[in-house]
Amino acid sequence: MSPSLVDSIYDDIKERMAYVPKNYIDSKVKEVETASAIDPQRILSHIKKYQPSPIWRINVETKKFYTPKPIGVRIYRDEDLFFAENENLAVCGTGDTPESALQDLCLHITHFFEYYRKIDRSKLTGEALRLKALYENLLIEE
Repeated sequence: MSPSLVDSIYDDIKERMAYVPKNYIDSKVKEVETASAIDPQRILSHIKKYQPSPIWRINVETKKFYTPKPIGVRIYRDEDLFFAENENLAVCGTGDTPESALQDLCLHITHFFEYYRKIDRSKLTGEALRLKALYENLLIEE
């Protein structure tokens, strides 16, 4: 092997080593430090969850509805807002108090009840068909 080729190889190695972080090549460093483990309990501890509660009656504006089966609602607080949601119906309400979040949720439920009741099945696909089937018999007007 010629000496000029060896010098060229060493120059290439030195150039490449310039881009390697110091903690990978320093013999004093025994292990690479990483970020501390993420603790979801610590991150999500500010979210206050309440017990799931059922809705049996919905009163909005001039209409009153009741449900043959209860609508399960999960209420929780995140920072300054309260959230009331039902994942199965894909609907969520927000408010400054749990009661206002629940009332907002009821408005959304009645809106989608009216919407899915009026729309023709042939105009829907996928998840919308499932929601139409759920909303069709969800409420009974008093």
